[in-house]
Amino acid sequence: MNEVSCRIFQIFERPLAAKGVSAAVMVAGTGVSLARLRNKKERVDWHEFATIMRNMRPHLSDEEYREIGRMHMRSPPLRFAAVIGRLLFSAMDFYRWQHKPREGVGNQLFTCIIPKHRELSATEIELELTLPDGYEMCWEFFLVSVGNFEEMPRLLGLPRSIVTLTPIPSGARFHIVVPQRTPLFARLLRILTWPFTVRSAARELKDAHETLIERYLEIEDARTKLDRQATQLRTAHSVNDLVQRDLDLARTLDTVAKALVDEAGFGWAEISLRQIDPSDAASARIARFGADDHELPLERVLEARGGQLIGDLRVALKPGASREEREELLAFIVPTLAVALQNALSYQALADYRSGLERLVDQRTSELRQARDQLAGTVVELRAAQGARERFFGNISHEIRTPLSRILLAAIDVQTRAGHVLDDRARNNLGAVADATNKLVRLVDELLLLAAGQEDKLQTVPERVDLGKLMGAVIAQWRPVAEGAGLQLIGRTPASLIAKVDPIAIERVVSNLLSNAVKYTPTSGTVELELVHEPDGLRLSVLDTGLGIGDDLQDRLFGRFERARGDNHRKTGTGLGLYVAKQLVEAHGGTITALGRSPGAGSELRVVLPSTVVTRDGVIDVPAVPQLRLLDPASDPIVPKTRFEPSGFSAGTILLAEDDVVLADMTARALADEYTVVVAHDGATALDLVPHHQPQMLITDVDMPDLNGIELSRRFREITGDRLAPIIVLSAMRDRATRMAGLEAGAIDYVTKPFDPLELRARIRAQFRMRDLAVRLQRAEQLSAMGILTAGLAHELRNPANGIVNAIGPLADLLPRDLVRPETAVGQLIEVLKGCAEQIGFLSRQLLGFRKGVVELDLRQIPVRDLVQRAISLAHPGSVEIRVDTPCDGVMKCAPPLLMQVLINLIENAIYAAGPGGWIQIRTSASGSNFTIEVSDSGAGVPLQLRDRVFEPFFTTKPAGIGTGLGLSLARDIVHRHGGTLEIRDRGTQACFVMELPNYSALDGVTKTAMMTTPRLR
Repeated sequence: MNEVSCRIFQIFERPLAAKGVSAAVMVAGTGVSLARLRNKKERVDWHEFATIMRNMRPHLSDEEYREIGRMHMRSPPLRFAAVIGRLLFSAMDFYRWQHKPREGVGNQLFTCIIPKHRELSATEIELELTLPDGYEMCWEFFLVSVGNFEEMPRLLGLPRSIVTLTPIPSGARFHIVVPQRTPLFARLLRILTWPFTVRSAARELKDAHETLIERYLEIEDARTKLDRQATQLRTAHSVNDLVQRDLDLARTLDTVAKALVDEAGFGWAEISLRQIDPSDAASARIARFGADDHELPLERVLEARGGQLIGDLRVALKPGASREEREELLAFIVPTLAVALQNALSYQALADYRSGLERLVDQRTSELRQARDQLAGTVVELRAAQGARERFFGNISHEIRTPLSRILLAAIDVQTRAGHVLDDRARNNLGAVADATNKLVRLVDELLLLAAGQEDKLQTVPERVDLGKLMGAVIAQWRPVAEGAGLQLIGRTPASLIAKVDPIAIERVVSNLLSNAVKYTPTSGTVELELVHEPDGLRLSVLDTGLGIGDDLQDRLFGRFERARGDNHRKTGTGLGLYVAKQLVEAHGGTITALGRSPGAGSELRVVLPSTVVTRDGVIDVPAVPQLRLLDPASDPIVPKTRFEPSGFSAGTILLAEDDVVLADMTARALADEYTVVVAHDGATALDLVPHHQPQMLITDVDMPDLNGIELSRRFREITGDRLAPIIVLSAMRDRATRMAGLEAGAIDYVTKPFDPLELRARIRAQFRMRDLAVRLQRAEQLSAMGILTAGLAHELRNPANGIVNAIGPLADLLPRDLVRPETAVGQLIEVLKGCAEQIGFLSRQLLGFRKGVVELDLRQIPVRDLVQRAISLAHPGSVEIRVDTPCDGVMKCAPPLLMQVLINLIENAIYAAGPGGWIQIRTSASGSNFTIEVSDSGAGVPLQLRDRVFEPFFTTKPAGIGTGLGLSLARDIVHRHGGTLEIRDRGTQACFVMELPNYSALDGVTKTAMMTTPRLR
């Protein structure tokens, strides 16, 4: 901004005046005054300069613009430059100096112009003047510049230059040819005008000197002001720093008075605070510091934020101090002092308030302590009263239910014994007695729930019900009551509508609504019951032709003990019916509302249940015509099932201890699709089942007969001996003490009832994963010990085996050729010796590789049938029959010596288990991507509790000295390294060892690599 010096505009006024054009034309539309334009010290923006040039364009031609540029170079201010220039510059130097970027004379006048020059020869130079992006072009500027460049050599006494103007983007290019020789006439003229030129230059130098002196004095004055302001700032900062260090009012006053003398340089200072509280004379404070003999002080009022006058300040000057400078300093620091004193006053008020508040808190604390002691006594009394109330309600419930139960049982007994001899009226009356008894029992239940503070704990038991028939039964029950009141009861319900609701709860809701409608409908009126399945849900409406529901009752209709006011002989009741109805409807996920019909035409009580309660299968769980019941109806006894198994592979065995037979059955079935679940209905039975089933997890309830869940958890691990078996407590008892007892007994998780089956299964999976990880770590330790043993054994076997292999060849060469042919007995024995020695050597190398963890299986293709036959040929069956069923003729890719060793181990174990006269069976099959080899025997099998342990290193069921306990462990490890599994499964009454291996020929490359690198563990 302000890129153009106003010195340039004086050259345009004379040509305009010569044409009779006012100078005001130049500034039209610019916002720049003519006075500012004539001030040489002012500057204007480039866009204002461009506007001024456009304003003059109608009055000046291109040549006139050039002439103005020449006139500018002949102006008196530049004549002194000519005198100096003739001594210092050549013509080319003059062009360079004037257009030097950021330093030349041109950039001093026009700061936005970007000059650039290029010398073509000693007499030719090319100049480019351009504007930055965003600046508008002003061609008149470049025309004036042509005149400047032409006339510039004349300052040095040379002829004019020849200038060619060419437009370029954002500027112009000037090609200048500089003259070298001065004409004779010009030299004579220069000699004659020299004295006048020097005189003009002297005048210009004098004017410039006077201007510089004036600027120097202005700068000195500004420097003096800056020094004084810096002193004021330093003083104010020092005073403020001292004042802000402490917020105590008395110390702040003393600090301010002292700082005014020591830091601000006053001779004496006095600060007086005005009386804050008119009734408190002590609130006025004064602080003084400095010599008492002083001149007449300067006085200032201390005004805080908001215009509040808080005090007065008096200071006296030191001898010789400038009063004006001191007044300026005082005016500068008084606001800071006022703020500091106001902060100190605020802090003092806050401290006083805090002190008073602390006293008030102490007082209130003492009062609260007394109230607490009184309340503690009241709580003790309330607890005693609550206990007495609970005992009372327990007793009253028992006392009321007992006679009601006797009435109900008596009515049922009469109907059973003498029902066939009673007439219809007697039978109806007997049924009415039973119905009234049931209603009275329900009313007692509601009253007891409300009185005991448990009214929000109403629970429903949904089941499939035919609502059409249920509504028909309710209408039939209430029709005699309506007719007795002179009313007509109309039912509009479907013949059949199956929904999953609590029939007792729905019957109670409808009965309460009908009872309310019958009470408040005048004689000769109508009560209607509608049941409609709508898109928004299942709607049940009770409509009447009574007086309707008043506005005062609309908001409190469904509250406890609420009844309409007015005289009506049938308006009897407790005011609980609609409240209980609302609780039961909301328990079904529905809503109940009271709606008005047309004015004076009655009201509608509408119940809407979710559409999800309606079922489509048409199956119901209750009799076609439901009857009211006091207790849950007797159901067919549930035959408890003690063992649930999945249809496929079992991920583990779980012992479930739960005394609720139905809940135990449902929980076991929810888990049985993945686990084997053994169920017990008390703690003692659960303990008896442990040795027979060897469960890997216990899920137990807490409150059970004979033995509770806490003690069962404690003794479970002692019987199984499995420290890794997880225990989950599943109980409705949520108190902290029960949780802590379960965890201390060994439980690792606690699930409260009711529970989400998905959450329970997720917790079980997590516990089994943790158990599997712990088992693997334990097994890794055992395998490490086994690796050390097998590696030493393999090292000892390898050397003799190599000796045998190396000796067989020379031995065969020493024997006659006819004797060692393959068909001879000697030749066959030599081949057997050679094969066995090679297998021993190969096994030794593999064992050493397993120990080091760097073994790579030497995979080869071998028919499954050949693998089995070779293993059988190397086994020692004795008197045991070997049955072979090998329909599979596939080709397996494996390490044959290793898998042959696995089969030999399984076959010899089966031979030992079958015993003399027994049999073993070997079966092979192929399914999809797996080969399966099964080895079973006629022995006693493997007990359930040992099926996992037989694969542990050093565990054996054979007598001492017969087995080492390493065979099955090593066999499973070899199978796992092939990407397969080895486990025990039931085949009828026999236990069968099943080895599953992947059929790599049926897999793609990616799956094959993954199967080979990741063992499949179960």
